[in-house]
Amino acid sequence: MLFSLIGRQDLVLPEGWTSQSHFSVLGRATIDATAPPGEGATIRAYALIGRTTVRVSPGARVRLVGGSLIGRREMDAATGDGPEITVLGCTLIGDIRVTHEA
Repeated sequence: MLFSLIGRQDLVLPEGWTSQSHFSVLGRATIDATAPPGEGATIRAYALIGRTTVRVSPGARVRLVGGSLIGRREMDAATGDGPEITVLGCTLIGDIRVTHEA
């Protein structure tokens, strides 16, 4: 698990990744998950107040679960026939956005 307190954190996941967790307080995080994942790939992103953006590779099959108390969830990633990735995104006040990287 990675943790950030006030500020911005950019994470780049390596090829073959299977699980990553991130928790931020008063900040913004970008998780680059464009590298080919391993079996059962899961990203868990938690934010007290802030925004988390998860970038996935074109064609990835993404399943977004979780929720926000005050905020929104956006899925700009169309479902493809590539590797399956589960994104668990939970925020108290903030946004979760999943997008395909071109």
